[in-house]
Amino acid sequence: MKNLIKIMLICFVASVTAGNNDIYLTQSGGGAFTLTIDQIGATNKVGTSAAPVTMAGASITGDFKQQGNTNTLAATIAQGNSSSWTMYQIGDSNTSTLTAGGGGSVASSDFDYSATGNSNVLTWLQGSSAASTGGNQDFVIQGNTNNINSRCEVIGCINNWDIDGNTNDIDVTQIGTADKSITFDLTGDSNNIDIDQTTAASGVTDTIVLTAVSTSGTINLDQCTSGC
Repeated sequence: MKNLIKIMLICFVASVTAGNNDIYLTQSGGGAFTLTIDQIGATNKVGTSAAPVTMAGASITGDFKQQGNTNTLAATIAQGNSSSWTMYQIGDSNTSTLTAGGGGSVASSDFDYSATGNSNVLTWLQGSSAASTGGNQDFVIQGNTNNINSRCEVIGCINNWDIDGNTNDIDVTQIGTADKSITFDLTGDSNNIDIDQTTAASGVTDTIVLTAVSTSGTINLDQCTSGC
């Protein structure tokens, strides 16, 4: 695995002169695994929708940093108990798509996303077909025209978000048979916010704490026992 990572990084350095930094990675195995990727320049890519970065194994630590415009990150974490992923993007027209737990458990996972710039797009899915527990998501976004699509099917999902900017479009869906929460600070105008929390289990407490300094916006909050 160490040799594989070295090869990938050599290919990345060689591509800088062409103006496009591209990394494609497939990783699997047990035991702790740490991956750090830094990209500076235009049109950076860590995977694509057709060929996403794939990871599987317990105790994964992923740290991705992209600086420049039109950055893309596409990653699939098939299984990753006790794992954490951090994504930083600085620039405009950034697109990130991450799926965790599509083929196995992602218990006790943590995802931190930070973006500074305009026209940022984040699609985040956790849980899916796998039984998952203890998901924690922290989003910090500064800029305008941000588009966030988050779906958490984890048993016990915790979200802490801080979003500053105008014309934000935020869509959140949370399901699961344990307590779920969203703590959300929003500053900006003309925002469109939709949050749905669904549970059919008794004794479950779903919480939304939203602080908004905003005008000319729309906020829809739904909590229900079946599909909202």
